[in-house]
Amino acid sequence: MTRAVRRLHLFEFNERPECPAFIRDSVTETLGTGLRWGRMGDIVGPELARFCRDAGVRRILDLCSGTGEPVRLLVEWLARHGEPVPEFVLSDLFPHHAAFAAARAAHPGVITTEDEPVSATAVPATIAHDARVIINSLHHFRPEVVAQILGDAVAARRAVFVYEGFPRNLARLAPTSPTMLPALLANPLLARRQRAAKALLTYVVPVIPAVAMWDACVSVLRVHSEAELRALVAPFGAGYAWSYREVPYPLGGRGVFFTGIPTGAAA
Repeated sequence: MTRAVRRLHLFEFNERPECPAFIRDSVTETLGTGLRWGRMGDIVGPELARFCRDAGVRRILDLCSGTGEPVRLLVEWLARHGEPVPEFVLSDLFPHHAAFAAARAAHPGVITTEDEPVSATAVPATIAHDARVIINSLHHFRPEVVAQILGDAVAARRAVFVYEGFPRNLARLAPTSPTMLPALLANPLLARRQRAAKALLTYVVPVIPAVAMWDACVSVLRVHSEAELRALVAPFGAGYAWSYREVPYPLGGRGVFFTGIPTGAAA
């Protein structure tokens, strides 16, 4: 188990309202591409398949979806390895409509989307789902908001699956560099929109690389530790089985998984 340093909730540029939308898009697009090139499915897929079996999951609401690339990777991994593929619903407080449309087109009937804003702290009861998934996003929220997010899921008796790409240790960020840095540099060529602006602030004036590097380091320092997560769910009582795991991946990386399954969920 990794010994965590004190959590620091420093600011991230891509969360600031004054940050231009195309810079925020660059960060989320880079993350999606880097996860694909880093074969995120091989890390998360086995854990998600086990979770779906244990919780009897058939329809998943993906919160804080960004570009939706993580879900696309998971759908592809599950299908390629002969695992049952649940239906996924993409959602975000700031939906990336073009990326959502591309995800639907890539996996019709498997990926659907909520095109209106969805808050992870108050999911509308009208969205049918068995489980809520949060991939590489829980660190964005302060502990009191994490408690609201998990509490909202518990109140609705929905299973919870959380993944973070590293524990709270800056050294664990290094294994992501061989894929994330090329993804960052390639993004202006791969982006669906505003390529010229992204190219200017990537290659000529390297604002986007500086923003991405700062936000990546801050993300590591914001990750919630096992002790902190368990303390946040302790008030919910004994109606859930909570589990924390760290799974190694190449070059010294460690993926963090935190899951909650309602007691008595169908296996």
